[in-house]
Amino acid sequence: MLKGSAISPGIALGRVFCLKHFRLENVAVRTILENEVENEVQRFQQAIQLAHDEINQLSQLPQIKSSLEIANIFHAHLTLVDDPDLKKEVLKRIRERRQNVEAIVSSVTRDYSEFFKSLPDPQFQAKAIDIMDIGRRILSNCQDENASPLKIKPDEKVILVAEDITAADIAGFDTSMILGIATEEGTTSSHAAILARSLGIPALVQVKNLLQSVVHGKTIILDGNSGFIISNPTTAQINECKVYFEAFLAEKIDLKNIAPSLSITKDGVRIKLLANIGQIQDVDSVLTNQADGIGLYRTEFTYLIRKRFPTEKELINLYWSVIERMGDKEIVLRTIDLGGDKLSQLLKHPLEKNPELGWRAIRLSLDRPDVFRTQLRAIIKVSSKAKPGQVKVLIPMISGISELRKTKEFLGKLIEELKNEKVEIPEQIKFGVMIEVPSSALLADKIAQQVDFLSIGSNDLVQYTLAVDRTNSKVSHLYQPLNPAVLKLISLVVQSGEKHLKTVSICGELAGDPFFTILLLGLGLKELSMNSICIPKIKNIIRKISISEIKDEISKLLEMSTSEEVEEALWQLNKKYQIASKNV
Repeated sequence: MLKGSAISPGIALGRVFCLKHFRLENVAVRTILENEVENEVQRFQQAIQLAHDEINQLSQLPQIKSSLEIANIFHAHLTLVDDPDLKKEVLKRIRERRQNVEAIVSSVTRDYSEFFKSLPDPQFQAKAIDIMDIGRRILSNCQDENASPLKIKPDEKVILVAEDITAADIAGFDTSMILGIATEEGTTSSHAAILARSLGIPALVQVKNLLQSVVHGKTIILDGNSGFIISNPTTAQINECKVYFEAFLAEKIDLKNIAPSLSITKDGVRIKLLANIGQIQDVDSVLTNQADGIGLYRTEFTYLIRKRFPTEKELINLYWSVIERMGDKEIVLRTIDLGGDKLSQLLKHPLEKNPELGWRAIRLSLDRPDVFRTQLRAIIKVSSKAKPGQVKVLIPMISGISELRKTKEFLGKLIEELKNEKVEIPEQIKFGVMIEVPSSALLADKIAQQVDFLSIGSNDLVQYTLAVDRTNSKVSHLYQPLNPAVLKLISLVVQSGEKHLKTVSICGELAGDPFFTILLLGLGLKELSMNSICIPKIKNIIRKISISEIKDEISKLLEMSTSEEVEEALWQLNKKYQIASKNV
């Protein structure tokens, strides 16, 4: 039995397919004659164009377009393929070294990748993986082979096993043929992990000795809940796995039936279940899963996929198309959260040593009033067309009162500007901030007095509170949402909202994970915003909970000393109320 980190829930039973990438370091080097140079140049240019077309085609797939995070990955890959410096370096080496294009692409890719790996910031280390992926794709095209080294027959379903796997690997295949994924490397928040979760494919990463322990073509059971792999399972184990599948299918039917029901606890408390979206295509899923509204519209996607800044009119049309489809339901528009891991070529973003701690979100917006002004004008104008109070504006990454005041002042001046232009202004524009850093959580009492609502960004709050980059495999085990310090900050924000009669919501992975639902409700949260596909399951859990029963038990978790103690206590509570298990 092998053990790894579970990154996407579910159980898979099937035959192993070992995915092997091109080994860039093993590419044969061949000296070319002077009259062969231009032929190699032409081969490279054709391979680059083919790579560009392939990535562009992949980016149009529904499973890619439906996820902002995944769409950003493929946008980054397109940017790398079109990088003039990379092309220039390859052509230069072909002419100077007189070597075949495969050898040159391999050497340039490895040099670029090693450079980014040597940088101290994990964001750039992650970019090294993207560069290797692009290098393999170009190399494959140079060799007149399919970009993907994996060949799966249309009627054969398999469990992919590899040293590591990329989002492009997964998206390049008929994903209905992928039963599960297991890798020796990778992290819980890698690109492949995000896509696997969005597609509902059970997956594990960091499985030690995986490739030495499983055999291509042999049957295994992959448990994306507990993190275990069973090689050559017994008949009894296979039968148990089949029973799980039947229970899983039955649960899907139950959840579909519960979708129209309201999310109300056993003691009558109404809990709002909102959806996170990145673009208009996401609204289909929001409506299908009957969310109470959109709790987080990540508006930066528009800026990541364009070669020029969107105009005010374009933004108005885009936002209104979402509002119109949502009927009377509320929509929270977060202003652009660019910077950090979301770099837009439009902003000519400078190279930063610590981008997550640098020029991003509201800091960037206030420094680029031209960009910020266009977006806020668009939001104000669509607010005037919508139902009163339906549209809310949310500001990301506020770290202090001065920053909040500057933002409100900027918004106030814009409103006066629009009034002078005889533009109809809504009576009230509901204004809120994201609580993502410890400073804003600790100042929540003062912040709550100056805003209409608060939204806790749980992913960043955990990261900044614990000083842990969860994408860094060396420290990802320290990324602990159940750390008592994190729970106390969440509780403090909720109490501040209650004190000043301001609503408090929470978004991020905590909101959509069934294991944490009882915790969040016990802490006093009444609005949860998540990936819309999570809503039916969370709704089902909410209807089993009585907040009056769990409140005192949850308060005891705040007094514990370690994440491990909290996790065990929370597991026992979930078990007691028959709600959810670990790694659901």
